[in-house]
Amino acid sequence: MKYYPQMAPTTPVTLAQIVKRIEKRSTVSSADVKAVLDALQYEVIDALQNGNSVRLGDLGSFRLSIKANGSDTSAEAKKTGANAIKAVNVQFTKSVAMKEALSPSNVEFALQADISND
Repeated sequence: MKYYPQMAPTTPVTLAQIVKRIEKRSTVSSADVKAVLDALQYEVIDALQNGNSVRLGDLGSFRLSIKANGSDTSAEAKKTGANAIKAVNVQFTKSVAMKEALSPSNVEFALQADISND
């Protein structure tokens, strides 16, 4: 048996908390920050629905991937078309800046209580 480090569960940061944090770092009101983030959510979803990937600078990029049933022939695949798709997922790829910022040498980790998976 081997033991591996793992991330401990934490409380997620909410959109409202992000809005307040951005408001403190800028001259923009919380209402304006919320409006922009709401619009960003809408635009990212719209772009993905239209088959585009979305690159958000030093954050990273989003793209769609699918899981589908296979067909034995190209004719059968053409006939089945979109009906063969079982699931649509969103893939996130970190930017180079995020990869560097989140490398183990740049993130502080602390020992937590043991988590038992028994």
